[in-house]
Amino acid sequence: MVNMFSKLMDFGYKRTPIQALGFYIAYLVLTVAISILAAGVLGTTLNNNGFSFGSSIGNIIAVIVVLVVSYMVTSSKGFLKDFKYVLLLALSGLLALFGGALLGLIPTAYLTTK
Repeated sequence: MVNMFSKLMDFGYKRTPIQALGFYIAYLVLTVAISILAAGVLGTTLNNNGFSFGSSIGNIIAVIVVLVVSYMVTSSKGFLKDFKYVLLLALSGLLALFGGALLGLIPTAYLTTK
């Protein structure tokens, strides 16, 4: 039995589909936690505690985290010179822009299986 959440910090590791799902879930939870923390701190600091403000901060954080994780996976696997994988990296950021980490991490999880 393969552990679903094994080697989460090893970005160059070739995962099985089950491990890719574990990678997706772990980084989705991490991104949501970072977004909540950032929105809370910035909302308190800037005295702007509205839902739309928190949602905007969460979306910005999601795009940044997804792009960083996608870049780390792509570079760790040596795929930066292959256009199709760079395109998947860009697609991750674009999907994160419109659907947050929920959509943006899908191509990233796929990249971990290669």
